Amino acid sequence: MWALHIMMGFIPDSVFVLFYNLLIVAGIVTYIGIKFFKNLLFKFSPLSKVYAGLIEFVGILLIVVGAFLSGGYDTEMAWRNKVKEVQSEVDQAKKESDDANTKLAKVSKQKQKVRVEYYAQVHERIKEVEKQIDAECKLDPIVPKLHNEAAANPAKKGTVTVGPIAAEVKQ
Repeated sequence: MWALHIMMGFIPDSVFVLFYNLLIVAGIVTYIGIKFFKNLLFKFSPLSKVYAGLIEFVGILLIVVGAFLSGGYDTEMAWRNKVKEVQSEVDQAKKESDDANTKLAKVSKQKQKVRVEYYAQVHERIKEVEKQIDAECKLDPIVPKLHNEAAANPAKKGTVTVGPIAAEVKQ
């Protein structure tokens, strides 16, 4: 069954539309034709009474089958259009996601740079008071303050200037 489906994929859609419409037209022509020419057929053949009913049934059957297949084709095309719409929405969402990820990576790198520079500043300040700390082997009151600043999140400090770029970190 799937092989038939794959093989039918190679046939253009216009061929199916034409075939379904031809079925409907052939059914209508057959049905109307037998209704008009039924009396004329009775004159030529005694079996035409039996065949007239059969031909009329075939005409109705052609109309029903053509309408059924045409409706199935229209439904298939509607679903294909919906799939295309959803696929375009998915592609757009993927593009927006990629843009957001790029922006997030830039912000993350910038915050990392701010953290590194902040920690370097705190380290330099500790080196400045290192001699005071080592001189007496007593804990200077500034040491816990510097230690706490080193452990603090620089993002909570507010505005931090990094080189030529000024980054505002808000929370």
